[in-house]
Amino acid sequence: MPRKNLIRTNLYYYHITTRSNHKDWFALPLEDLWEISKKSFLKAQKNNPADVSQFVLMGNHYHLLIKTPFKDIDRFMFWFNRTFSNYLREASGKENRMFGSSYKWSLVTDERYLFNVRRYIYQNPIRAGLCQKCKDYPYSTLYYKVRDLECGFPLEESCELSFTRERDNFDVNLSIEDLRKVRSGLRKTTFKPTVIRPY
Repeated sequence: MPRKNLIRTNLYYYHITTRSNHKDWFALPLEDLWEISKKSFLKAQKNNPADVSQFVLMGNHYHLLIKTPFKDIDRFMFWFNRTFSNYLREASGKENRMFGSSYKWSLVTDERYLFNVRRYIYQNPIRAGLCQKCKDYPYSTLYYKVRDLECGFPLEESCELSFTRERDNFDVNLSIEDLRKVRSGLRKTTFKPTVIRPY
């Protein structure tokens, strides 16, 4: 499958995900990976400033919702994944590649879909059976936002109003159909849920 042409913009959020090599578990505990993530964000944001809205770290992948004011998502992701890989390789003693392939991305250009994408990201640990409420998963920006704690790297400020309005609804489960639509939509260059036609 050919790689899709990158769209560089500062107007919309990118949903980004990257998986470990062969989808294996990362070779370190999640608390160590969170520290690596923090250092990687600081390095990437220093080189290419970006507005991180959401980040959820899982055992073999992560989800990221981000805006790039300088239209340089490729440069930001280069620094983030490169730094993450280097720190992980050094800490784990492994020499193989850390990520299976380049990051996958989708632009969320319609506000109507944004909340479901946010829920999809934050509910990953619930679907994996790691917690019962989104806000209780410690390797998520939501954990820090709810508790008004510093998470260790800069977060976007402009999303605070919508976050306050939405956060009590993050735990409302996506229906099976909505979940399928979100997953399908995030495979596209520009997020667009699949429309089910009655024929």
